[in-house]
Amino acid sequence: MFGINLASFLRRRINTVLATLGFSLFCCLSGALMTFVFSPAQALEALRISRLPQMNAQTIQAAAPGETLLFTATLTDNVPPQEGVDMVACIVEEWQVTVPSEGGRGGDVPQPSGHWETVETVAPELTVELGGQRIALHRTTRVRLSGALHETIIESDAPLRASDGENLLPAGTRRYRGLRDGDLVTVLGKKASDGGVIPEHLFAGDRVAFEESQREAAQGLFSAGLCAMAMAPLVLLGGLLFALFRRK
Repeated sequence: MFGINLASFLRRRINTVLATLGFSLFCCLSGALMTFVFSPAQALEALRISRLPQMNAQTIQAAAPGETLLFTATLTDNVPPQEGVDMVACIVEEWQVTVPSEGGRGGDVPQPSGHWETVETVAPELTVELGGQRIALHRTTRVRLSGALHETIIESDAPLRASDGENLLPAGTRRYRGLRDGDLVTVLGKKASDGGVIPEHLFAGDRVAFEESQREAAQGLFSAGLCAMAMAPLVLLGGLLFALFRRK
């Protein structure tokens, strides 16, 4: 019996050490990727965007097909594609609720948890106005939306709920974050062969704010990567101490 207990005791210690090593390695590798790969790539993208020329309606019209364009215009005469939502382009997210298994520690009843899951990005044909001239933005499902987006939440009638930090939201609730007609938007995209623009990024705000957001994204990745790498040895040390000194 003693031998069985000792084997079980050692197995648990070894499993704890292995789990600690794995998580510490994950922190180190993910931090290195963010610091030395993703952050420099984002910094180069921010630099590339900052060097794009200022454009007006005439320079956009004269651009060659495939040329990268960056300009700020106003969404004009666009109709929201989804009923009940006043946005002409938006990210659609759904509140997913997970019910944990029974048997919380100390007799506590485990509470459901939730997270937002992206369903789709809705970006139909849009029209923007720049300098009194209209420019067509083509429909695409691969466009990125960012900036000071509007937000609308439409709750479902499902009985299962989970807290998002502020409110108890029912499962299936949808959140719409996007642009309304009349908004100022900065467009990054490519000139299409028919004279329109294929958008890659729609930013709610002017060019100055857009460029700043790109620089902040690079700085955020760098800082997060350093934190992750710094946390790796702390996680390893804490896990080893826990494995060695926790009670049987």
